[in-house]
Amino acid sequence: MDLTSITGAVFFIAMSIIAVSYGWGMRGTTLGGEKGAMLPGAIMGLLIALFSGSAFLQENFFLLTAAGALGIYFGGSMSYMQTTGLGSDKNPPEDLKRSLTGLFVKGSIWWAIFGAVVGMFLSFLTGQYYNLTAVLLIFGTMPLFGFIGSRLFDRPFDEKKGIHPKIYFSRTRPEGMGVLFGILVGLIIFMAIYRDNVALVFTVGSMLSGGTGFLVGQLGNIRGKYPNKNGWQFLGKYHKKGIICTWKIAECTFGGIAGLGVALTFVLVVNFLPAYALYYNDSYFAISEMVNISQWLMPGIFVALLALDLNRHIIKRRKTAEEYIYMNKRGWLSGQELEIALKTAGREPSKAFLLYEKIAHTALFPIYCYIPLLFLFLGSAEVAKLVSFYVLYFVLVEQQAFDRFVNFKTVYLWRGVLMGLGTLVIFAQFYWGWTPGIFETVLLYGWGYEGLTLVGNIARNSPDRYQKPLVKDSSWTEAYGGLLTVHGYFILCLIVFTGFGAMYLF
Repeated sequence: MDLTSITGAVFFIAMSIIAVSYGWGMRGTTLGGEKGAMLPGAIMGLLIALFSGSAFLQENFFLLTAAGALGIYFGGSMSYMQTTGLGSDKNPPEDLKRSLTGLFVKGSIWWAIFGAVVGMFLSFLTGQYYNLTAVLLIFGTMPLFGFIGSRLFDRPFDEKKGIHPKIYFSRTRPEGMGVLFGILVGLIIFMAIYRDNVALVFTVGSMLSGGTGFLVGQLGNIRGKYPNKNGWQFLGKYHKKGIICTWKIAECTFGGIAGLGVALTFVLVVNFLPAYALYYNDSYFAISEMVNISQWLMPGIFVALLALDLNRHIIKRRKTAEEYIYMNKRGWLSGQELEIALKTAGREPSKAFLLYEKIAHTALFPIYCYIPLLFLFLGSAEVAKLVSFYVLYFVLVEQQAFDRFVNFKTVYLWRGVLMGLGTLVIFAQFYWGWTPGIFETVLLYGWGYEGLTLVGNIARNSPDRYQKPLVKDSSWTEAYGGLLTVHGYFILCLIVFTGFGAMYLF
């Protein structure tokens, strides 16, 4: 695919809109949080690689797929649902201006970091911008920039006393926005120091794309939930019947507009930035080779950390009633989910167990983002392969087999089979040197995610069926609501996305 032609550019932009719209919608449907955001980030990275015009990037697409997944992970740590609620929980809204402003700011930061990571990694691959010293400086100062940003913009905060930062877009939750803003500023400073124009332009374009996507999606969400002064409501007839969900439409809109903006930015970079010519060279600047690091050292460390993280599913406890009530107040559990959860609430844990849980939770960011991203910038193609396929597979299986399928009678069989397949993927990569191809990767991101999600939705004990005892006891509309519509949309997107992936199979 050639982005210097109008046909190639239009095809790239159209595919980005469709695929990332699906990816962000799937994130909100199945996973959520930082891990869920890895899917649309990986999809966008994959499309950039395949449309890059570089034979090297196309052949080694997993490099940018991994960079995209890790770059988008950062923003998932921000709280934004209360920000959304400020403009859509009531009619008239509680604070529409603050809601829209907050979503634009958060969407901008979220996607700007994605653009910074992918843009800097593109430049790193050429060997012309970032050497070992630069990489160590960037990652060594990242926690410092995050800390400074947190102190400046996330403080003071005391929920009990109602004390919030001056720039605040929620009701009661800590936002974590300042940490990410500090990290973003640090990355921009290094881009400026090394005169990395490609990364700078890509960061700005991604920033505007994410902010605009969040803003437009929220406006659509509001107009879908409530009629305007003249009584008009977006798809109001279908909303009243319960066969659409305005928030799902908003999520897919987020992704579609972000995909549009990022793709358009990349087209402009390819066509108008002379520095981009560097990426057409089939080169790979691997610091690990320069300092004589075994190619299996970094992936070995990464797999060991992933294995260590599995302890969260082995050493665990039931949450207490107080914790469930707190989750309900934060908006993490609905009233119906709270009622069910309280029936199986556990006892108060020991201080040692609480410390263990805190450490396990804190370790998620370094294990799933910071450390593998550092290894990518040190030149580990094997870590990139693991992130591109196995990690995207594992975060899906983790959510389904250890959470959504928990009430299945065959849950242990599901866990054994799905975790066994994941282990086989790692073994194949380490022992046979297997690299998942483009088509296998597209299948995982598409039908793999959709398939396991549908298994959970259709099952009798699915949390997405609003606790209906059986489908036959109610209409499909009552049982599944807007899920019918959103999965129909996903399937249409996946037909296009899979067809695109099949082009690289035959």
